[in-house]
Amino acid sequence: PGGGRHCRPTMADQKGLVTTAYASAPHHRYQKKRCRPQRAAACTVSRMMLSTAMLLGHIQNAPLGVSAIMKTQLTWVNGIGHNLEHMNLPTSVISKLFGGAEPEFCHNPTAMTSESDYVGYLGDLTQAGTQKLGRITAEVDALVGHLKAALSRVGEKGRIIHIAHSQGALITSLAARRLERSELRRIEVIAFGGAAALRRCVETPFARCVNYYSVNDPLLALVPSAEKALRSGFLGVCSRGLPSDEPEFVFLTPRGGDPLLDHGLMGPTYLQALEWEGRRFQRLYQPISHRAARTMSVYLVFALQGLLASLKVLLRNTIIAFILFVQDVNAHVYAATVDIVKTVLRPLILLIKILHDVLTESIRIMKGKEKFEQISTSDATCTTLSS
Repeated sequence: PGGGRHCRPTMADQKGLVTTAYASAPHHRYQKKRCRPQRAAACTVSRMMLSTAMLLGHIQNAPLGVSAIMKTQLTWVNGIGHNLEHMNLPTSVISKLFGGAEPEFCHNPTAMTSESDYVGYLGDLTQAGTQKLGRITAEVDALVGHLKAALSRVGEKGRIIHIAHSQGALITSLAARRLERSELRRIEVIAFGGAAALRRCVETPFARCVNYYSVNDPLLALVPSAEKALRSGFLGVCSRGLPSDEPEFVFLTPRGGDPLLDHGLMGPTYLQALEWEGRRFQRLYQPISHRAARTMSVYLVFALQGLLASLKVLLRNTIIAFILFVQDVNAHVYAATVDIVKTVLRPLILLIKILHDVLTESIRIMKGKEKFEQISTSDATCTTLSS
């Protein structure tokens, strides 16, 4: 590729992720050397590991303040097996990673009625197979309309950042055939585990094009250009010779260890790449004031949450301490009251009762009354008979 020009490695890996990216360079004598057969695997790995920072450096060094003259719109299209409810989580995650920008999704509907509907899943795979053969389906027409509407909203100087996952990349590749080249020049495409490779070339002159693949992604076997790029390491130049300032293929080390998990857009592997792209988007298309205000708002929210949590803990501890204090006081008051009743009130009551009896007896004696009352003989007889 690249009109007979050879390629050389660019920069060393600094993120621990395996990527493949080569920059175009003039021919020199060292480039004719090839790896011996016994070292082929080691050479492939070294080529992959030597190129990570090419993409990361491009992302880190993106210019600032472009959003003042360029209006942007985030869009994304899903892969198979997604109903409308499944679109909510990725949309919110993309918005968070891209600095609060609101993405608009083009729903690629599924034939599945439930998570265990294998018949519907086979229907989705069959549809993707026909699209792989070049068939234009209703989903392709829907994406064409979606992208055209987004382009009209951002205007001639605006830009669309389009994210495609799995079958969504295949639908995007078919939709690109139905868009004008002037429209494609205002679209950046970012594909994750695509069922088709998106290329920046004369026929599809995207403003930017990056295909992320986990090295254990099952769809690599269905995309010969991506598999070839992984094996050869020749990147940075499109298939039709259009130069590129960054690699079109980026191969990632699996983070989940499960091909299906690593293929998912919200899986640990592609989520890391989404974070890269989000940081690039914020630096390139959001002004410093916007990012500063958002950062301050995030810190303010965290500060308020921390303050409320501290107040909650303080109030909870204060109320609990007050309740314990009241209970302790009540316990002491109760114990003191019981002691007073036992030691003072009870003897005092007994004394009062004795004085009352003595006083009553004294009054009776002073009045000359007998202590016992006499009863009549008839009353005594009746009492004896009843006994």
